[in-house]
Parts: sequence; C-alpha cells; structure tokens
Amino acid sequence: MDYQHQDFIPQPNKTETQITILYTNDMHGDVVRIGRYTTAQKKFAKQNRKTTKLTLAGGDLYLGKNEDRNDAITKILNLSKLEYSAIGNHELDGGSEFFEENIEKAKYKFIGTNLVVPPKNPLNKCLKNKTLVRSHVVMKNGTKFALLGVSPSDKPIGNLDKKNKVSAMSLEDTIKAINAEAEKLEKQGVDKIILLSHEGYWEDGDLRIARETQGIDIIIGGHTHTVIDGVNKDGKTKNLISSKRCEPVIITQAGSDNAYVGYLDVLFDKKGVLIEDKIKNKLVSLDGYKSDKKVNRILKKAVGENEIIAEVQIPFIPTQENEEREMENPSANYLLDGMLRRGQKYGAEVSLINAPSMKSSRVGDTLTKYDVCYRMIPYNDKLLVIDLTEKQFVDLLNSQAQTIVSNGGSQMLHCAGMRYTISRKAAKDGKICVKNIEIKDKNGNFTRKINSLKPDKSKTVRCVINDYLMKEERLLPIFKGINEKKLQVVGKEQEVFIEQVKMDGSFKAKRDGRITVEEL
Repeated sequence: MDYQHQDFIPQPNKTETQITILYTNDMHGDVVRIGRYTTAQKKFAKQNRKTTKLTLAGGDLYLGKNEDRNDAITKILNLSKLEYSAIGNHELDGGSEFFEENIEKAKYKFIGTNLVVPPKNPLNKCLKNKTLVRSHVVMKNGTKFALLGVSPSDKPIGNLDKKNKVSAMSLEDTIKAINAEAEKLEKQGVDKIILLSHEGYWEDGDLRIARETQGIDIIIGGHTHTVIDGVNKDGKTKNLISSKRCEPVIITQAGSDNAYVGYLDVLFDKKGVLIEDKIKNKLVSLDGYKSDKKVNRILKKAVGENEIIAEVQIPFIPTQENEEREMENPSANYLLDGMLRRGQKYGAEVSLINAPSMKSSRVGDTLTKYDVCYRMIPYNDKLLVIDLTEKQFVDLLNSQAQTIVSNGGSQMLHCAGMRYTISRKAAKDGKICVKNIEIKDKNGNFTRKINSLKPDKSKTVRCVINDYLMKEERLLPIFKGINEKKLQVVGKEQEVFIEQVKMDGSFKAKRDGRITVEEL
C-alpha cells in the first residue's frame, strides 16, 4: 500500500468504457488528516483529467453533534469535489433534523435506497429537493452510470430522533430493494451500476449483497473499517465476488479516519459487465501528503488552533481496530484513570466506558488537541458517579463483553480500579463471559472479588461511567429506576483525559493487565 508518491495513474485504454473512482469511507468527521485527503483528491483529478471519473464515499463522513466541526467537514468535502455518499450510522448522531441541516449545505448528494423515512421526518424535505435520493443516474462523457446507496441494517440509525425515527430496511429487504432498483435502471438502459454501501464487509453485509443481487458492478463499502487492497479472488479479504447472475462484482473499503484513500480503475465490456483482468484497485496511504492550506484555514476558523498537549514517549499504533476495541486499550487507560481519580472524591471504586467511546486511539510522536477532541474522544460525554448492585455491575460488564464476538464491533468495557477476564468461548455460547472480577482498595491492592455467577444483590459498586451507557437502548433495563439528573457529574471526557496526560507529563501507551481476553 506504499506506492510511489501515491499516484492515481489510470491504465491504458482505447476501446472499452472506463471509469476511475477515488473513494473513501468512515472519515468520522476527521480534522487531523482530512487536509491530506483534499490534497490527494486534487492529484487524482489532475492525473485523471482525460478519464471518466467519480469521487465517492461509503458513509460516516460526519461524527457527533458538534455543529462547527460538521459544518467544516461539509465545506472541505465540497472543496474536495465529493459527488455522492452513502448514509452511515454516524450521519445521524445528532438526529434527522441535524443531518438534514448538513445535507442542505452539501454540494454532494446522499443516496438512501434502503432508507425508511416516516412522513413527518425532516429528511422528507431533502427527498423532495433531491439532495437525498433513492438512486441517481449521472452522465459522464456520454456514458450513463447509476448510483445506489444503503445504510447499515445492523444499527438503529434513527435512535436519536425524538420521534418519527428514520431507519434502514433489514438486510433481506435491502437486497430486494437493490434488485428492484437495478432492474428498473437496466430497463432504462443503464447497465453500469455502483452501490455505495455502509452495510460492512462481512457475510451479513456486502459479501451477501454482492452474491444475492444482480446488476451491481461495484460496491464502495464502509462501516467495518476494513482495509482491502488490490483485487482478491480468495483469502481473508476476498473482494471479487460472483453475483446472482454470475457476473463479477468488486468490493472496496479503505479503512477509516483518512489513513488511506482508495483508487479504483475498471473497464466494462460492451454488455456493461466488468472485465475481470482490467480491474485495478489500490489503497493509497495519506502519510505522504501535506495538508491542503485552504483546509487548514477552514479548520482553524471552525474549531480553533491546534496545539500540542504532550510529547509521546511510548506510542500506540494498532495495526487493526480490534487492538483498540477487543482488548485493553492503553490510550483509553488514561481516560479511565482520570475518571477514577475524579470519582474517588465521591467514593468511586471503578470507572468504565464502552470501547467505541475511545475511537481512533492511535498516537504517534505528539498528542495534539485535534487528536483528542476530534479523533480520539469526539463525543465528550458527561461522567457520572453511580451506585450499581453487584448484579447490575456484572450484567453491565457481561452485556458489553458479549459483543466481542458480534459482527457489529465490540462494545466491551474499558476500566480502571479493577481487573477482569472475558472468555470469547463463553460469549460465543451466549453464557456469562466475564470472570475473575477484582476491585482495588484505596491502597491499590486487589482486595474485593465479585463472583460473576452469583453476584450479591445487596452489595453495591460505586462507579464512574460516561452518560452514553445510560442511553444505550440495550442497557436500559440495567439502569431502570436510576434518575440520571440526580447523579454526581465529575466532568467531561476530553478535559479529564487531557488533565490526566498533563499530570503524567508525557504520554506512555502501556497495558497493565487490567483486562484479559481469552481466545476461542
């Protein structure tokens, strides 16, 4: 993936229909590296002046509810000539009304083939004025290309709507909708169809869609943050799939957070079918690009000047996302230690956050404000002191640990003031999968043990948690009867993390064994 200054040079072609595509996915409102994406896009446009080209995204361009940040991302993507995007789950972090406001500022279109929009939902305005469409046909150099777009079927994407919740169809209905739309397009003479997908690279996502649909040629993917380089007919990241009518479908995905940008160059035969040995797909690392100066000015005006918080003595550079979400995370440890320190004033014994609250936790030579506030801890949730019975405490740990074997990504709990073990086998079997739960005393010794199979309902554990956990629909029964408004607030995530790092004087990414994950 380390190409000679990351070029985007198309393959030679004189007779066949050709399309070159610059693609991205799961930017997550990134402000750290998005300027490099813009620079790469300009080089793509320059090197593909003579080819038919598209600039596309597989969803999750935005993240969170920060209006200034999301507005800046829209301006930058307008500058970067983005044309079409799928709708990811994070597009709706602020609810449909907030997303609708972002759509109206965008010069690119969002495509929602499988989106279910209730009559009174604000997104109907976007459907009416066609800034949000079910499908779209675009003419490029005399050739028609169609674009479809799907949102994730595995997420309650409209969860934050107060009412009239938007949703995505089930995967089965999504496949039916894709086939129906593709059939309609082909009857109109459009036989080159691209799907922008935020369903994810797995069997219950893009792989199944590719196999069970007909008419789709290209899937620009997202959601699972998968790094797919090249054209692979087999192996762990097989991405050249045979469709329902035995035609090739190429699946792409470019990781997340602007680590890479993707370049796809394909040729079609006269029947509108991909020519297999003329599919060129590669991921280009953005490390070799400088940030666009205009982007830097947009960001400075929107979110302020960047600044160095600390030098990094021991970096954390995970090679895969599961190093952050499926095992002890040394970046998250700083936040948890700071949470517990603040909570101890109120008698807290442990602190807990769900794994995705610490998002892209990679740390290089320096730790900056942009790293912390707009990449690592973007949600900046409130931190609450809460008393849970041992039964509630074990249920919370176990419910989150069970997700370590799910397709949707681990929600396991990072922690401080304690240690525990997760059994993947027990999680896979649907059994209690947390064990060896031990809590430290005031002197830092592990003196309290909790039996996960027989927790004591009469004893409590005083915890510091982020308020997201109390809003997660799956966890509501655990917190039933607890009034959030009466809980002690000890700060917000970003300030606590920065405070803890500054107290330590530098950043050292070290694991200390507070979480053990047993493999299958």
